[in-house]
Amino acid sequence: MKLHQKGFLLVSLSKVDSMWDQTLIEQTFKEYGSAGEYAENTIRIALDELAAGGLINRLEEKLEIHNGKQKLFFKYQLSDFGKTRMQDTGLL
Repeated sequence: MKLHQKGFLLVSLSKVDSMWDQTLIEQTFKEYGSAGEYAENTIRIALDELAAGGLINRLEEKLEIHNGKQKLFFKYQLSDFGKTRMQDTGLL
């Protein structure tokens, strides 16, 4: 049984100092065999929810052209609160 997507995102961030959202999305696509704009937006919403809950922090943002469209990208880092919650729930 695979870990739920938010758990996967948290575990991925716990293994590095920080990571851009696009890299997290690509890793999630690979792990869950998903693709497409809808799946990407679902992951971006999950990242927004984790940030709003204080589990992850946004460190940087950049505006770039990606697939012919202008997109805003964020660099994330697991917060101390996120590490604590992961320990509490057995993810870390």
